[in-house]
Amino acid sequence: MDESSRPHRIPYQKPYGHRRRWKHVPVFALAFVFGMSLALLAILSGGPISQLIPVAQAHAVLLRSDPAANATLRVSPTRVRLWFDDDLVPATSRAIVDDATGHEVDHRDGQVTRSKPREMTVTLPRLPGGTYTVIWVAQSTDDAHVTEGSFGFGIVGPNGTVPSVAGQQASRGTNVLESATLDGPIIVQALTTWLALLGMAFWLGGLIWETWILPPGIQRDPDLRVPAQAAARRFRQLLPYLLSMVLLANIGVMLAQEAELAGSWSGAFTPSLLRAVLFGSRFGFFWWMREVVVVATLGLTLFVSRRSSSSWRNAPQAAEVAGRVPATSPTSPAPPDWWHAVLEAMRRVPHLPARLVRGWRRCSWPGRIELLLAAALLVAFAFSGHAAAVANAELGYAVSVDLLHLLGMAAWVGGLLYISSVLMPTLHRLNLRQYAHMLAQGVPEFSALAITSAIVLAATGSLNTSIHLASLQQFLTTLYGWILAVKIEFFLLMATISAYHAFSLRPRLVQALTRRKEIGVDATKQALVTISTSGIAHTERHAAPESAEGKGDEEEISEQAQRLAERMEDWLRREAMLGAIVLLCVALLGVFAGTLAS
Repeated sequence: MDESSRPHRIPYQKPYGHRRRWKHVPVFALAFVFGMSLALLAILSGGPISQLIPVAQAHAVLLRSDPAANATLRVSPTRVRLWFDDDLVPATSRAIVDDATGHEVDHRDGQVTRSKPREMTVTLPRLPGGTYTVIWVAQSTDDAHVTEGSFGFGIVGPNGTVPSVAGQQASRGTNVLESATLDGPIIVQALTTWLALLGMAFWLGGLIWETWILPPGIQRDPDLRVPAQAAARRFRQLLPYLLSMVLLANIGVMLAQEAELAGSWSGAFTPSLLRAVLFGSRFGFFWWMREVVVVATLGLTLFVSRRSSSSWRNAPQAAEVAGRVPATSPTSPAPPDWWHAVLEAMRRVPHLPARLVRGWRRCSWPGRIELLLAAALLVAFAFSGHAAAVANAELGYAVSVDLLHLLGMAAWVGGLLYISSVLMPTLHRLNLRQYAHMLAQGVPEFSALAITSAIVLAATGSLNTSIHLASLQQFLTTLYGWILAVKIEFFLLMATISAYHAFSLRPRLVQALTRRKEIGVDATKQALVTISTSGIAHTERHAAPESAEGKGDEEEISEQAQRLAERMEDWLRREAMLGAIVLLCVALLGVFAGTLAS
């Protein structure tokens, strides 16, 4: 058959208006109860393990003061001292003392003690009898978040009158009201933090997919190799815009924190505040690290794109390509039930380290540099988050847990974002068989990594809960605890959806494709037998296999397989959407961690 007579490939276009209800998820309620039980067990104290886990009071929390809150003194104090649980930024942390009329009565010298970065003092003149209010603002050097509060004390008058200070602005001393207020800077900080996390996860997920899951150019099956290469090209086209979003989002995070500290957006650009946060805190150091990594990666991406896309990854050796056998093929027997599908995915888990090593070896020098830059960005995010707000003795433990949590989130959620935003649009430009083949054989390569990431997230999430929540009451009564509950719920929904499409839809899709392939092979054999027994010319008998081969190359899939592939795509997109919501919860946890009272 000549090329002009072969059928033309028509790109697959998913029908518009395709909508399906969320069903086949009756275990959502059980999953939610199970996940909430894990969270509650994680924050219950009393066990021997809980004594080994450090507790992080988020941001800079006031521990005690002298005079104490609501104290009644017979002699005017010469100064007010405040002690916090975190190192403070000296240039932006301050305290004042007001009288009952709201006038400042101190010497206007409130400052952080130089030799004791967790102590703040303000000196006072000799004060007459009455009630006074200490108002403080503290900025943590670890995560740069701002907390504020106030408490009152009283001085006995000359005639022995005892002022009433009990309960005076006591609620503000817990830092809950101020930190939970949804003002402009808080909203902008939450959104920009979310965008930064989203871009970081998307970038790392794409790198993991190209290096670890389906590296472009090494698949022996063309139905996997062609989509993998096309998706890699699309990802490289989107990468500069993705990195620019992370760069701008990091700037937005910094400006929102400055506006929160200054009390207005105009004060966010004050040189003294910017200098204090960017160059006078640990958060500032890792913020610069985040920006430098993103700028370096952006420059590397533009440099490689100007040379040639083929130099981005080293070409695999012929022996390596020939020795790579796809784990699952549409012509191989499908798992008979969901349990065997689970076992099939679990058998891939021990091979993940070896696949990572092979992926690293296949990378060219720009690819290896990009992987190192991605790891550096992950470290910078961990050290500039609220996980770093712990004592120096427990900093390594807390940051290590958060680093693993971010890595698992980037691998799972970032991989889903890659599938929904890069791979699926690429598949829609190919024919229907390639579309279904990639969903049946290529996407399941991601299952082993997704299972491992889910286990890591469950374990590190429980440890993070133990670190940041000191009691069950905080989980039930603080905004931080409520957001954490929502995050756990969406995480469990993601796990349930992943199990449904990986262990139910995908085996049925493989069965449908296998059955269609077997029917086509049987029909070809029957045609050859009929031709040979009917006395057709020898040349026509030789033309029949070529025609059958050409038809097999372009064969369409069954209607059942098409429906299953579309349903699998729908659930993958929904899972990616839930992953973006989970990242939003992570951003909100960092912003509202100040609702955790000491």
